[in-house]
Amino acid sequence: MEQQASFSHQHIAMALKYGGISFIAGSVSHGVFSGQRSLITAGLGLIAFMLGMWLENKDKGEQGAALIKSLAISTLLALSLGLFTGSLQHFPDSPNRSLWAVPLGFAVSILALVWVSKHTWTKTIRHYALASFATVMIGTVVAYQYYSAHPVAVHDHGAEHTDVQANLANDHAAVGHNHQAETAIGLPGKTTEVERTVVVDMADTMRFSPKNLSVKQGETVRLVVRNQGKLRHELTLGTIADLKEHAALMLKHPNMQHTDPNMVQVEPGEVKEVVWKFSKAGEVDFACLQPGHFEAGMKGLVQVVK
Repeated sequence: MEQQASFSHQHIAMALKYGGISFIAGSVSHGVFSGQRSLITAGLGLIAFMLGMWLENKDKGEQGAALIKSLAISTLLALSLGLFTGSLQHFPDSPNRSLWAVPLGFAVSILALVWVSKHTWTKTIRHYALASFATVMIGTVVAYQYYSAHPVAVHDHGAEHTDVQANLANDHAAVGHNHQAETAIGLPGKTTEVERTVVVDMADTMRFSPKNLSVKQGETVRLVVRNQGKLRHELTLGTIADLKEHAALMLKHPNMQHTDPNMVQVEPGEVKEVVWKFSKAGEVDFACLQPGHFEAGMKGLVQVVK
């Protein structure tokens, strides 16, 4: 009976500890996509991990200051591993963030493990720490160079839609934003029909590069949108009237999240894409509608030639 109780105690502690680390890693991975939800998930992960470590260390007889110290160091270890694995997972679509987050998380995990396991910095441990960190750094730099030269679009993790966002979606429908059919600016394109890929960079100078594009009528284009600044930016295709109206809505609701096929919101260092079929000759405007950016001149033009 005592063995069963001991095993159940150990299993609960293990589930809480490793489940907490998984929650933390997931939150680091998806924080830029899920906003507040990831903060809640990270908080729950930390609570679960600390509870599991408390149960585990209590079974070992630790208490008082020793127990608090073990919890603090173990939590640092969990956060560093979460930062390391989460950023490693999203290296392709967030190379700028992963460039510093991956080696930082790895380095802190070594320091925390030495501390929590009460090892001394022997010659063997120093050699391992230096060799492994150098390996991680080399791999990180190689991956950064590769993914900077070959941008990968971020996969969509979904967005949290509040009542305000639902009302905004209704407002869009009221002004004629029907993305299921052809509109004045064209219609969503199919990836299997992409004829050309164009990279568009965004910067905190409130400018697109290039800001003027030329496409053929009927051409399906993949716009690879890269945010090279430190602020959130977006690229939205539309008529100039719709863009102005949308910009006014964004000023009223700056935290608005939306996933219309004619636009992407891009966090610093990220890369996303819009696949669009320019089915009608004429002009299609695009702009960043983050509060104040459109007003600062962050806009461009696509000339659709017959």
